[in-house]
Amino acid sequence: MRGCLFTLMLAAIVLVLVLTIGLPAVAEGLLSGAVTAAGLHSDDTTVTVRSDPPTDLLGMRADHVRVLADRATYRGMAIDHLDLALADVSVLDRTVGGVGGTLTGVTVPLEDGTTIRLDAIGISGEPDHLVATAELPRAQVESLISDAIERQAGITPKAVVLTAPDRLTVRTGLGVDVDGRFVVTPAGDLVVRAEGFLAGTDVVLLHGGQDVPLTLTSARVTPQGGLRLSGGLALSLLG
Repeated sequence: MRGCLFTLMLAAIVLVLVLTIGLPAVAEGLLSGAVTAAGLHSDDTTVTVRSDPPTDLLGMRADHVRVLADRATYRGMAIDHLDLALADVSVLDRTVGGVGGTLTGVTVPLEDGTTIRLDAIGISGEPDHLVATAELPRAQVESLISDAIERQAGITPKAVVLTAPDRLTVRTGLGVDVDGRFVVTPAGDLVVRAEGFLAGTDVVLLHGGQDVPLTLTSARVTPQGGLRLSGGLALSLLG
């Protein structure tokens, strides 16, 4: 009788260890490989798996997966810190029910060989409808506008003044200031649309989905004089 009781207790202990340590470790290993295969590379990536109840992991399903990475690269972008939470994850099928989190300190290469720096990209939504908001700091916005106007219009601005919610004034130093506003085109590109005597003239700043990993839907000037970009995001961390 005592032998049977001991066997049952031992089996229960083993089951608890498998559910709380063994299966999460297996799932974390599989998902770490999937994240790397999807293009996320970092010397410091951590994948944590949690499920309630733990028995859900018997079918390799996890309620919550958190992915952390420092000094990472993903599809050409350099990311200082990545913190993403994935909900309702099928480990074997590599499907996800929801995504939320932030990419901090993101450097994005542009077509012309230069880069832009985004303070942060906030992400939320379902895999087929991810919404992202990116913060472009003031100095970066002014530089981006000046370079684009010089390249496309042959004018070197002396100053760029941004005004909420979507206005800007370009001081040319030629005795003429050019007013305009930020517009997102139906194709998802960010342009400066001139007003006044240059009305209808567009200067392209960013190609959505190409220069930045967003299909842009809106651009708004922040209280700090930067630019908040919003749009859809194509992100598949599990391949």
